[in-house]
Amino acid sequence: MIGLLFGQVSPLIPGFSLARQLVEEVFIVEGQVESDEGTIRSYLKENKALIMYSTKNPGEGDEAITHYTVVKRTENYTLVDLELETGRKNQIRVHMKDLGHSIVGDRKYGSKQNPIRRIALHARVLEFVHPVTRQTLRIETLLPPPFNYLLKEDDKS
Repeated sequence: MIGLLFGQVSPLIPGFSLARQLVEEVFIVEGQVESDEGTIRSYLKENKALIMYSTKNPGEGDEAITHYTVVKRTENYTLVDLELETGRKNQIRVHMKDLGHSIVGDRKYGSKQNPIRRIALHARVLEFVHPVTRQTLRIETLLPPPFNYLLKEDDKS
């Protein structure tokens, strides 16, 4: 619903910009991410098949910076908290693939499984300035039940 609202309101209200929002996301990747936290920097470019990919050459793409922190590791998955410094198309998906740990359910970017029948990516916090009142609004959500199920089931193995 929020995505639909932003998509419809953004062009209609002067001064409303998605660039001035904070989004913290959480996701589950395949395998165990080795480092407890890190930053991924690259330049993202789109190929003719509309697939985004990383390049180290600044002249070939737009800079993309992703900060991540491991929240929990299970035998087969890692729950990761994320903060985007930039917001490029498919940035999270490409950076996790670059790290060698595709997001669960994301076949387009290398996932080999889809046990919860969706991409395991969730916006946990949205913060933005209301376009009319100019008040900062912060919306926080819990981890989706399928994420909890996946992590709990994997803990049993």
